[in-house]
Amino acid sequence: MTSPSHEAGRPLPQRAAGAVRGYAADPITRRVAAVVTLGAALGAVVVVVLPGRASVLAGVGVPAAWLVPGLVVLTCLAEITVVRLRHGEAVEELSLYEAALIIDVLLLPPRDALLAAVAGLVLASVVQRRPAVKALFNLGTYTAAVSVLILLAQLVGGAGGALTVRVLAGVLIGTLAFTMVNLCCLAQILAVINGVPAWSIVRDEARLSVSMALGTVATGLTTTAVALHAPVLLPFMAMPAIAVTYAYRAAAREADERARSSALLRLSEALAGREDVIRRFLVLVREAFDAEVGVIVLSGSDVALSVEADEPSAVRTGPPPAYLAGLVEADAPVQLTENLPAGLRHAVVIPVEGGGGRFGAAAFASRGRRRMSTGDVTLLASLGNALAVAIRGAEHLERLTEERSKLQAVVEQSAEGIMVVDGAGLVQVWNQALGEMAGIPAAEATGRPLSALLEVPADEERAGLLPVDEETPRVATELTIRRPDGEERRLRLAHSAIFAAGELVRDVVVISDLTREYRTERLKSDFIAMVSHELRTPLTPILGYVDLLRTRGERMTPQKRADALALIGDRAAHLSRLVEDLLLASRVGDRPDEAGLQVAVATHDLAAIVRQAVGDLSSGRVVLTGCDEEWPARCDPGRTVQVLTNLIGNGLKYSAEDRTVEVSLRRAAGMLHVDVSDHGRGIPADSLEKVFEKFHRVEDPMTMSTSGTGLGLFIARRLARAMGGDVTLQSRISVGSVFTLSLPPPD
Repeated sequence: MTSPSHEAGRPLPQRAAGAVRGYAADPITRRVAAVVTLGAALGAVVVVVLPGRASVLAGVGVPAAWLVPGLVVLTCLAEITVVRLRHGEAVEELSLYEAALIIDVLLLPPRDALLAAVAGLVLASVVQRRPAVKALFNLGTYTAAVSVLILLAQLVGGAGGALTVRVLAGVLIGTLAFTMVNLCCLAQILAVINGVPAWSIVRDEARLSVSMALGTVATGLTTTAVALHAPVLLPFMAMPAIAVTYAYRAAAREADERARSSALLRLSEALAGREDVIRRFLVLVREAFDAEVGVIVLSGSDVALSVEADEPSAVRTGPPPAYLAGLVEADAPVQLTENLPAGLRHAVVIPVEGGGGRFGAAAFASRGRRRMSTGDVTLLASLGNALAVAIRGAEHLERLTEERSKLQAVVEQSAEGIMVVDGAGLVQVWNQALGEMAGIPAAEATGRPLSALLEVPADEERAGLLPVDEETPRVATELTIRRPDGEERRLRLAHSAIFAAGELVRDVVVISDLTREYRTERLKSDFIAMVSHELRTPLTPILGYVDLLRTRGERMTPQKRADALALIGDRAAHLSRLVEDLLLASRVGDRPDEAGLQVAVATHDLAAIVRQAVGDLSSGRVVLTGCDEEWPARCDPGRTVQVLTNLIGNGLKYSAEDRTVEVSLRRAAGMLHVDVSDHGRGIPADSLEKVFEKFHRVEDPMTMSTSGTGLGLFIARRLARAMGGDVTLQSRISVGSVFTLSLPPPD
């Protein structure tokens, strides 16, 4: 049995032919041409150097007219008697060709031996329909190698003698030289294809090639010796070769089955994965059945996917092959032997049908003459059904994924909070809106117990976070929760639970934030309480003095009547201001440019306006500084007085009777600033901006010790911004506050 001659574990001729066809590989073409030239040159040397020489061994007793054709046929049969063995992804071809060459060299004269070797190889190439490039390469390689073998066997072993040590040495040296010439020629092509140095290929394969060469010598010499001295035993001599061939073929079948099982296992994983199933099916099935070409054409498509043995992982797209015309919709597997592309002898077309749908057809073609067995075709058809089911499953999965993404988008974009809790009380879904309500992001909430996420006041714990049971799976409750930052939120939880065998499986909860509504109700109540208090304050003295004047006015002195009327007028003016503030606040929105807020901006002396505002308050507690010179500013004088009166009045109201309120002017950052500093109780940091909101009071309206509607600062800031300025605040608890009116200077 010989070594892997021209294949050497690598399907060189196919790859070389593919390279020349597909890639216009000039280096490969040049090297194939060089090998052919080398073979022709060495063959010519044999003809010139060894003219008229006899065979190495004499005494076979068969006329040359019969011996040469017989050995040509023997050489051809030895070349086509091939056993393919798998080594991982590589395929190794074993044949008896080298053993037949030794018989040719020993029994024939040099020129006849060369003729038998070349003719047998050419005949085998014709029988096997090898591609032209492969046939030329093999012809050049073996002509060169056989020429070297003939020269060394003749020169070392001599001619016309018996089987001696000298002949044995000549055959052994010649066979080793034959092996190295063959390997070097092969390495030249593989170096280009694999992109590695030729010498590294020779180094890696040399040991195996030499070992197999020794087996070749043993087989060839033994067969020759039996033919010379006991030809009757030649049929028995074939028995070891037949046994070894059978053993190799059994091993090859086992290796093929292992490779097929491995490929089918990977295919089952690919089909289960539902990802890129068509491409992976094509690659793995072609590999499992050792096909030369695999093609898939989907129904209604004018594009085919194909993969070839030359590049087993490269899936290409192109027009459907002509031999599949009319077979894409076939209902059963079809075996083809005609109208196939050059180099292909047999193809099987299977329908891709299953899972309630028809998706097209797949074809797998090979170069071998043997048709696929019925079992192989049945297995291929089953795989086609599995592919159809996988495609249908992938479509369902895609639709499911699309629907899930839509649902996920609805959940995430919903303004309502949504959560899903399993039977153990663990959160499975927690959308963004709920994360904003509870102050806990979804990444921190998912997988945690609901009871550890929502903190409920003790007086509301009896309602429970999961108040559902099998009889009342739909329940709506309201709870107050405390966020991690301390803020309280009022929530409405609408539960929709699913139970199985009395056990909670899942509870879907839609959550609404009622905090704004509750705050609005609280503001409404506070506003009513505040307005009632503020209106009652001026009305009480008005009503009292009116009643006094009505019942005792004639008996009162003129001075007392004047004082009573002055007080009534003052309280009525105060009441009028309250009503005016309410009306103005109702007209002013969140933007200073909204309709209802009228200002007339021009250049005025800000210092004079400040003095007027201080004079209108008539309080000796106000200390004014920096108003001696003129401070031109862009403002509405009436509205500016209104703002300053509010700010200074607040300072007086919230400061002790023995503390002053300082009013000063300054320039900074291109603006003019009026600072009103008091020494009152101060304002908490979390209320520094809230005091500028409508009706906001730092004090509880039900227990407040100072009067006010909570509109003064709101109106002041809106007026300042309407004039191009602003009102800002700095405050420290128990120290006091500084309100600053900022106005722009003249252009």
